[in-house]
Order: sequence, then C-alpha cells, then structure tokens
Amino acid sequence: MNAPGHGSPVTRVVVVGGGYVGVDACRALRRGAGRQLARGEMQVTVVNPTPYHTFHGFTGEALGGQLALTRTLTPLRPLLPGAEVVQGTVTRVDLTMQRVQVTRPGAEATWLPFDHLILGVGSVDPFGRVPGLREHGWTLKRPQDMQAFRTQVGLRFAARTPTTINVIGGGYAGVEMAAALRERQRREGLPGDVHLISAGGVLDTLPPELAGLRAHARASLEALGVQLHEHTRVQAVEPLGARMEGGTLRRADLTLLAAGIAHTALPGTEGLPRDERGRLLTDEFLRVTGCHNVWAGGDAACVRQPRGEDPANALYAMKHGLCIGRNVARSVRRLPLRPFRYGGLGQSASLGRWNAITELRGVTFTGPVAWLMRLVFFTWFMPSRAQGWRVLRDLLRPPTPPHAPLNVHEAMSAAD
Repeated sequence: MNAPGHGSPVTRVVVVGGGYVGVDACRALRRGAGRQLARGEMQVTVVNPTPYHTFHGFTGEALGGQLALTRTLTPLRPLLPGAEVVQGTVTRVDLTMQRVQVTRPGAEATWLPFDHLILGVGSVDPFGRVPGLREHGWTLKRPQDMQAFRTQVGLRFAARTPTTINVIGGGYAGVEMAAALRERQRREGLPGDVHLISAGGVLDTLPPELAGLRAHARASLEALGVQLHEHTRVQAVEPLGARMEGGTLRRADLTLLAAGIAHTALPGTEGLPRDERGRLLTDEFLRVTGCHNVWAGGDAACVRQPRGEDPANALYAMKHGLCIGRNVARSVRRLPLRPFRYGGLGQSASLGRWNAITELRGVTFTGPVAWLMRLVFFTWFMPSRAQGWRVLRDLLRPPTPPHAPLNVHEAMSAAD
C-alpha cells in the first residue's frame, strides 16, 4: 500500500497486457471496486505495447478482404475508463520490491510500483521451433505482422501476380486462413493456389462425436480448391517455400504459419512456477502458485479446473480476466476469493463466406446457420459493442476490394 497526499491508502494494480485478460480484468475491477476507484483508493495501470486491443476472431475475414483491419482494433483508453493506459513494454519485474520496469518509445525506462500484478502477456510465435520462419515466413499473432502479410497479399493480388500460398497448421486458425485466402483468390479471379499443411489430420483434435464437423470442413476446403497435405511436418521455411521432413520442398511465394505458440518468461519472473510448456501455474483463484498478489490468465497461464485443463482460446482468456478482476477487487475489499469455474460455450471455424462449422454445448451446426451463429457470438464478445455492430454490418453486406492503410498506426488514426 501507498499513502497519497490526502493520507488515504491507495492500492496500485498493474496490468501487463491489453488483450483479452487485461481488458476484462479491468472491467471486472471497475465493477467490483468502483467506489475505491472513484475515491482514489485504487489506481489501475495497463501497460501494452500498442494503444489498442486486437480482436483475433476475424483475422480470416481481414485477410480475405471482407473486413478492414481497423475493425479488429479497438483503442484502449476509451475502452477502459478509470484506468491509466501506458503505451510501453514491461522489460523487467522485481517481485521483491513489487515493481515493474516499463520501456516506452523514445523515453527512458521507468519503474511502476504495484500491490497487485496481473499478467496477461499471452504467447509468442514459435520462431525457435521452425527454422527460417522469422526470415522467410509470415505470422499473424501481432497486428503489425498480420497487416504486413495482408498488405503483401493485397499487392500481389492487385498486380494479378500468380501466387501460391502455404498455410502451416491444420487447426482452426489454419483452416480459417486457408479458406479465406483461397476464397479471395476465386472471388477475384486471381491465379494461384493455397496449400494447407498439417502435421496431423485437419482438425484432428476434435473429439469423435464431432466427426461430422471435421468432415464438413474437409469437404468445404476441397470444394474451394485448397490442396490438403496431412500428416506431413514442416522442417524449415526457406525463401522458395516450406521444406518438409524427408527433404521435399513445397514451393510457394508466401508461407504463413497458423499453428503453434511459444511462451517466454518476463525477466524477473523466471523463478515463478511453470508447467513443462512454460506457462505460469495458478491456484483455483488464478493467483500464480505461491503468490498472494500476482495473478495470471490466458495463454500465459496453465489453468486447471476439476474437469481438466483450460484450452488456449479467447473466450477462456476473457473469463480468466473477469475472475482475476473480481478477485483482486474482493481482496481489496477483504472479502473471500472465489474460485474460477467455467465450462466453455463451444467452438467454431469459418470456412469462407456463409459457411462454417459450429458446436454449441454439444449441438453441431454447419453451413450458413453455423456461419451466422459464429458471427453473432464473435461480435457479441468483442470488447466494444459499437465495433461489434460495425463488423456485423460489414460482414452481412457483399465484400468490397480491401483498401486498408499500409500500417497499423495509420489504420488506428483512420479509425479515430
């Protein structure tokens, strides 16, 4: 605790990351400790490298030319009233002194003290596991990387340059990206091919009872003309394409990774308990195991419930954030903490315009109905209701040729 000039104690909450965990934690804090915030007894600071929240659910639609990049970005400051948003990067955590070091563009590093630390740092692309990916491949996790790939695709398509694209990953992300890119090629009458390369079978992580969804996805990809290469692993990314195990080169003009994540420890947090994948271990209240005031959720955390381990997806990250925010508020108010419990809602993947697979609490849907359900659910869970309505409007009308700014910062200026 600190004592401000008027003599009242102040609880300082530092949130690392303005993604799903961070945004929903702040919202829950505002609801659960609104009086403390209003009286200046609590200060919430969010540290994020960019001034906006990125919603990844419509990445395929953005790549496919159906949606402007600005629709996936929401400015953080108006989204989080009552919180200070700092554009910068946390470069070190001092758990003993309870402070974090923040590096901002064009400024010297500064220290922010905390009484509660919320780690919503997400995950990173697995550059270390795929040789050549950083030099010769493309990724989508960071918005600037997604914009760079989208721009490159747009330039080639605008010039009507024959373009072959390798998409690595047979999970939901890979399936969506391959479908979106191939559909755009066909819609605009562009020469080229899309290859989907999967180490296992396409969507083979789906349980047997959802085999119908997997079959519909395969049939839809084949109908679009996506060439499937299953049970084949990429050994490296090279200038001319993807080198497969066994030595075969799958030639392509662009190779996109849409599978796999990696975890890195913020300097100063290396001693915190982690699982074999590098994720922070948490207790039932989403505190980092062994810590009373350090919290974690989303991709960065290993969250185990009685029924099993939570999957790494946006909805679970949002629910983690809500639980963390509520429990920090309850801790400040000296109320008992509440354990995290969430059973999931379902899963979905777009297979192009007006086609998708969706599972909602065990009930399956395919085709246009599944696509509409996915659209409604995803827009509902966007952080900004106004932005959700814009996405709904844009995707329900015929697509127009994309004309997004060439970088994310220009895109945000246009959005403002």
